[in-house]
Amino acid sequence: MTSNSTLAANGEVEPINDEILDEMKSIDKEFELAELELARQKVKLYAPICEKRRKIIERIPKFWTNVFLRHRIIAQYLDYEDYELIVERDEENVENFKIIVKFSKNSYFTNTDITKEFSVDGNGIKCIKTSEVNWYEGKDFTKKRKNYETDPSLIKWLTENVTDDVSWELGKVIRDDLYFHAWMHYNEDIDDDEGDIGDLEDDIEEGEEEDEADLENYLANFDAEEFGQPPSSKRAKTE
Repeated sequence: MTSNSTLAANGEVEPINDEILDEMKSIDKEFELAELELARQKVKLYAPICEKRRKIIERIPKFWTNVFLRHRIIAQYLDYEDYELIVERDEENVENFKIIVKFSKNSYFTNTDITKEFSVDGNGIKCIKTSEVNWYEGKDFTKKRKNYETDPSLIKWLTENVTDDVSWELGKVIRDDLYFHAWMHYNEDIDDDEGDIGDLEDDIEEGEEEDEADLENYLANFDAEEFGQPPSSKRAKTE
């Protein structure tokens, strides 16, 4: 049975009238536009709330480090112990966003912040642009991580100019889950396997291998619409 047919009461397959198909396509488009408008409204409403939250978070030592440590997927990427996380959304093109990580003065690099930009053009083509890290000589600890899949690195991910599905989906997890639900994650128990903040500097200096997490399984079960995201073109076409 094709997608443009229906099963009749007598068991026979009957084609759907073209007029009905056109009407349903129009309705489907209305759903998509309505969800897009809802996403835009959420971005506008959340922006001042996130700013108020940011000012409170500034008074909590190592808040974002603790949030990362408590996230069952993102924790494996943590390779630095003191920073601030900011996510900026485009109020019109809601699929476009920036992840900005601000760092305290350190002995590894001169950067005070690193930005990773995610954008989608009018043809649906995705692009990820990243900042360059100005490392002090001999201090690039990401070089110790030869296998990205089994030994991931937040700094390496932030600075790699790679546009692929894993990088894009990881950015969305940070944008829609970790950042949006930061306080919830902050109050969760730390997985014993992930260690604690005191272990991070040792991991950086010694290049110890971190546990591999099942990112693909997590992403497969991650519901972006729960966080007010517009439907993907693939989902819209298959509903």
